[in-house]
Amino acid sequence: MMNYRALNWFKQKFPQNYILRKPFIGMIIVAVFCYLFTILYKPRHTNSSDPFSYEVTMAIYLLALMPPLYITIRALKLFPVFKSKESWTLLKELGFPLILFLILGVWNYFFGFIMENTEGRWNIYTFLDSVRSTLITGTLPYFLFTIQNSRYLLLTKASDPNKDNHINEKCELIHINSKLKKGDIRFNPESFLYAESNGNYVIFYFLKNDKIEKEMVRNSIGDIENQLSEMPYLMRTHRAFIVNLKMVILKKGNSSGYRLKLVGTDAELPVSRQNITNFDKVEQDLQKSQLAIGTN
Repeated sequence: MMNYRALNWFKQKFPQNYILRKPFIGMIIVAVFCYLFTILYKPRHTNSSDPFSYEVTMAIYLLALMPPLYITIRALKLFPVFKSKESWTLLKELGFPLILFLILGVWNYFFGFIMENTEGRWNIYTFLDSVRSTLITGTLPYFLFTIQNSRYLLLTKASDPNKDNHINEKCELIHINSKLKKGDIRFNPESFLYAESNGNYVIFYFLKNDKIEKEMVRNSIGDIENQLSEMPYLMRTHRAFIVNLKMVILKKGNSSGYRLKLVGTDAELPVSRQNITNFDKVEQDLQKSQLAIGTN
């Protein structure tokens, strides 16, 4: 039973790491972080290479590492298991850097034949040490972004779009009235992402089987808000948007307004200044309720 729960935990939806979503910027972040780390802490078995100083040697190593780092990220993301960020899971988030930096460790080992004295270098100990050092140092900046996204795990039970369809069907459907005959819609709140006002219509966005689906209703966003009033987590965050707060995986901004990123979409949805106080309250209540569920 415990193994089954652990497996399901690793299969939970998880935001893809920023370094993977933005590989060019990620390449720079990793290089800068690793350079500062090696300069400040000087890991074991890192030496200068005549005629260069230790600092210059590390800089050359990391500059040489940047192109293969970028290329390897791009290449690994071509494989079906890592291709879709919409189907990203915690297991993929943890497994990707291990493969990535193991490959780069091999690269660093062979690059060392150019930078250092080759006498006595061709042995398994030096090879393993090179791979180990690259793996440890390289995964540090990567996992900083993983830790930043880890709060999403607290909301997974309520917002996981990876649930089986037969389970979702047991949830009570929401009925939305339209001003057009036969224009009403029904939907499962677990699949609802957000609704956007578009003239005399409101467009509903859903995440179903890792794909975005849309439905349009002739009505005002204000009337839709009233119809959803019994579900505080389906909140009007802006004059043109209603958002499912259970689907939020990233919030950024300040007292002037927030921008929200939701599961399965690259769109950034606004929270206007006048809605910030209410948003913060609903978000805190939601996190407390999900934390309580997780401890049961």
